[in-house]
Amino acid sequence: MIRPDPRRDETRKRAPGYFSYPVFAWSLIIGLALGLAVTRMHGPLQRSNAEPWQLRADERHHFAIAIALEHQHRGDMGRTLNKLIALRPAQHPLDALAEAACALGSSGYLGSDSGIKALRGAVALYSADGRSGCAEQLLPLRATDSAPKPAVDSAADAGFATPLPTKPPLRDSQGGASSRRLVPTPAAQRSFEARAARSFCDAANPALIEVHVLDYLGRGIPGQRIRVRWGDQADIFLSGLKVDRGPSYADFQMEEGVDYAIDMPGAADPLSASLSTGACYTGNRSTLKSWRVTFVET
Repeated sequence: MIRPDPRRDETRKRAPGYFSYPVFAWSLIIGLALGLAVTRMHGPLQRSNAEPWQLRADERHHFAIAIALEHQHRGDMGRTLNKLIALRPAQHPLDALAEAACALGSSGYLGSDSGIKALRGAVALYSADGRSGCAEQLLPLRATDSAPKPAVDSAADAGFATPLPTKPPLRDSQGGASSRRLVPTPAAQRSFEARAARSFCDAANPALIEVHVLDYLGRGIPGQRIRVRWGDQADIFLSGLKVDRGPSYADFQMEEGVDYAIDMPGAADPLSASLSTGACYTGNRSTLKSWRVTFVET
């Protein structure tokens, strides 16, 4: 009679179960994906230090009005335009400010005195550049605009008019009346120097005047006014409006057979030579010549 081997039975009992590495890997990936999905839905990541252009549309409107309020105190147009350009508007930054003022004025922003004051500041800023929006019609009239001026109807009323001052005017050391007046000191005007223009040939950008405005360290300066004149016409454009090309960049499209003079009004004299386009070749392709001009702060 053959007896069963007990060691063989014990080996069968201890035989390991089935284990698959691919199944384990897929289970781990699916578990991580589900965990991330639940976390994103119930606990989204809070962003901080966002750029102005990354804000929501309504937040960008409030940001633009805040820039206009800051301009009332600082009066630095270059700094103001630089901040408005940081919002990356699709149009001129002052036109974007007019749209922001219109949107906020139509959404209950005028329910407080602070809101009215803020919109008045924005309107004053873009109106000074000849631009307009709907906020002007939404703002309430000032008390001084709507209240009629009191009139003196009779001699009796005229008797109660405010008396003229009787204190004599101050006199200087020579014995004459003082004629000194306090004159506000104007903000320092930046000055620039136009460097020699260089022509180039680019089939992707034909007949273009590229302008770069730099400070003395070579950094781009946005919001600077550049003027191009031809014949009896002129056009003014600003640096830094094309954010993807950098804060120093501005450009103007030329036409064939026209001579152009370029300068910065009140800040830089025009180039000594006029600019005009003409035929040029890049590789085997014919296109129109372009120019590159640099204004550097002095």
